[in-house]
Amino acid sequence: MAEHNFPLLVFPAPAHIDRTPRYGFSTQPSSPDAREQGKRLTPQFQRLQDALAKQRITLQGSSLGIEPEQVLVLETVGRVENFIRAVAKIEGLEWLAEYELEDIEPGDGFEHIKHPENHLNGQIFLIMSDGRALKELQSLFKSWTKNPDAPFRYGLAPLKRTFKYLHTIRPWDVEDRIAETGLIADWNERIAFGHETVSFEAELWFRNSKLRRHSAAEQIRQLVDNLNGQIVSECVIHDIAYHAILGKIDISHVQGLLDRPETRREIVLLKCDDIMFMRPVGQCAVPINKDADEVSPMLPPDLGQRTEGVPAIALLDGMPLTGHILLNGRLIVDDPDQYEDRYLSSERSHGTAMASLICHGDLNSQNTSIGRPIYVRPIMQPQRWPNGQFMEMMPQDVLLVDLIHRAVVRIFDGEGDELPASPEVRVINISICDSNRPFIREMSGCARLLDWLSWKYSVLFVVSAGNHLNSLHLELSAAKLRKLEVADLQRLIISTVTQDTRNRRLLSPAETLNGLTVGAIHADDSTPNLRNLIDPLKTGLPSIISAHGPGYRKSIKPEIHLPGGRQLLSEKSATTETVDLQLNNSRRAPGQCVATPGRTGSLNSTQHTCGTSNAAALASREAGIFYELLMKLRAHPEEGLAIPEKFDTVLIKALLVHGSGWTGMVEYYRDALNCAPQKFREYVTRFLGYGRPDFAKVAMGDNQRVTMLGFGSLSDGQAAEFALPLPPELSGQNLKRRVIVTLAWFSPINSRRQKYRVAHLWFELSGTKIADERLYAKYQSVVRGTIQHEVFESQGASAFQDGDKMIVKVNCRKDANNLDQPVRFGLVVTLEIVEDTLFPISIYQSVKDRLYVRVPATIDAV
Repeated sequence: MAEHNFPLLVFPAPAHIDRTPRYGFSTQPSSPDAREQGKRLTPQFQRLQDALAKQRITLQGSSLGIEPEQVLVLETVGRVENFIRAVAKIEGLEWLAEYELEDIEPGDGFEHIKHPENHLNGQIFLIMSDGRALKELQSLFKSWTKNPDAPFRYGLAPLKRTFKYLHTIRPWDVEDRIAETGLIADWNERIAFGHETVSFEAELWFRNSKLRRHSAAEQIRQLVDNLNGQIVSECVIHDIAYHAILGKIDISHVQGLLDRPETRREIVLLKCDDIMFMRPVGQCAVPINKDADEVSPMLPPDLGQRTEGVPAIALLDGMPLTGHILLNGRLIVDDPDQYEDRYLSSERSHGTAMASLICHGDLNSQNTSIGRPIYVRPIMQPQRWPNGQFMEMMPQDVLLVDLIHRAVVRIFDGEGDELPASPEVRVINISICDSNRPFIREMSGCARLLDWLSWKYSVLFVVSAGNHLNSLHLELSAAKLRKLEVADLQRLIISTVTQDTRNRRLLSPAETLNGLTVGAIHADDSTPNLRNLIDPLKTGLPSIISAHGPGYRKSIKPEIHLPGGRQLLSEKSATTETVDLQLNNSRRAPGQCVATPGRTGSLNSTQHTCGTSNAAALASREAGIFYELLMKLRAHPEEGLAIPEKFDTVLIKALLVHGSGWTGMVEYYRDALNCAPQKFREYVTRFLGYGRPDFAKVAMGDNQRVTMLGFGSLSDGQAAEFALPLPPELSGQNLKRRVIVTLAWFSPINSRRQKYRVAHLWFELSGTKIADERLYAKYQSVVRGTIQHEVFESQGASAFQDGDKMIVKVNCRKDANNLDQPVRFGLVVTLEIVEDTLFPISIYQSVKDRLYVRVPATIDAV
């Protein structure tokens, strides 16, 4: 980013006031009466009692001497408040988790009051119960069915509402543990390859008692021993309610039982009530293309410039080829697990590519290289499969959550007696995803970990959305495909991808709430020869391989999209009526040019690659550039407040999103999607997020654009008001004006609550408004995550006086739990004239002069 005469401005200290009250409302559905509920649910309660009795018989021969317990699943229609408090009042019940439930078919007396045909929403409550607690719960239910107004003892009144809206009560069973985990497919593949053992990752229900956790782990250990297996690793992280075990068992105990659900239920390990989910060992895997076409390196213009200072960016990835001409002297590798020893030079592919993109960007673009070294922690290893394929992937003897946790703690706190490895790091790049962990409903352990570490260390995780590499199935013949016009082909491709949205969801940990998730744009700066391949999209649209949202509780994910290379296609197979298109995996252009070890571990080779990994690396690169910009503002403040270092990461997060919009993208989706106009904006957000950012515009103003930074800390119930003085030169002018506001923060989390996010911040605009038409994503969507980004626009004359201001009010309230600490936030606000004018109006200097009329106050920033 070049030097300029219109630097970012910093707001004076905000006024601190009470937050704006925020009221939610929801319409509860109708429900059956107590007598009908009794008829429906009494058999379900009895099945739970029978299952617990059967389990008691099974455990009689156990050497652990444990009492039988089972996880109860209570599915309600509508919302039930304070149920967790009632659970705590019944001895033997232990709260485990709650989730949202969607698309419940109306029936059995449950229906929307105004629209009986509509699907309903509800909640899933998960509690651990022993026999005595289950009997008490059943007894209370019977009392309620006889007399719904009968008093319950103190603290149990919320159970009445639970019984009123209870749709189903059942045990958590085998199919719940393995649904959409990929476990069965992974085990079948290992059987086909002739493996002697099958590996698994078991995430256990997190128990509050250390003794209970130990008992659960010992029970699983005994089961695994009985299956001729072993426990490889165990990890407990209390702050994210995470308890997991990595193990393997003899393949003979599952062989022949995997084909049908009824036979899977005979696998004793899958029946263990202490297990929440069973998955394959983390499949964060990247193919190593040893047949890559090597090209002459395109050296950046400032390659010889030495790096200076301490790292601001950390890369958790594969081992890079540190001696490569493009990386030599630019990386600080910290490898306490000695993963480098397991790599051949030619296998150091993914880490080399990501480091290259962070350092230099797409080599075709001839960017300026970043001036600081990058901290690198290898967390992948090469894997050589029997079919000859090579992969870089997570080690098979360690849990991903445990490895990332140790790596990040080492950066900021050190390990053992060692000092912190790189405590000045502001951004951590994670360009790997678990292909077997698509985001469906609950937050993955890895996403929860990133959210907690973000809050604990005030560090920004930049995460790739994930790649979906499956073929595209088109409902037309190959002959008709070849005759399609470019616009018609693009319309067909967009429609096909959106119709397959269920299979193209975010991949863990891309659902992270505090992190910034990056999708890929179909774009690069190469000049390819298409070689009869199919270019499916106009440059600048989301890539066909890029995973899309929404995120947790329908939050906007991915937040931004950056170039990830143009992914070409070729015909894979065809019938007279359909054709399948497969991805072209050539490492020749198009794509983004990066450093590579090539076939022989060369120190001066490059290749072209595509994917969301690339896009995330480019975002981390830009984050590093914004960090340097903040450093300059801190070293040479114009006026206003000096920005304390503790606000760097939330400001970087806001700056990365601030220049985003749908221009050049949304019109193609409107043309391709068969979607009702009133639902289009909400629906298309899952594919576009906040859009593609223009970083250059964010970093510098001009005569007709001024950008201001604000920051602060808020506790529950507090608010901060920032005043933007309006330039009188704009008053009465018939011009198109735009106001862009981006608010970013890190929230504490509560892993066991449906709301999950503890701190909810949001902004409101008041005072004199000069732009009030909301563009792009709907307001209901932008307030669900930890970044609120909105663009407002108006055309026409707006009258105001010199001294009038637009007020940006940032509010804070507790959400999923009590908010024990103040929450830091970063705010970016831009005012601009959108169109060229016959008589140019300079608003930058006008705003600056009025912004600092008063002597800047100091801020007591927490």
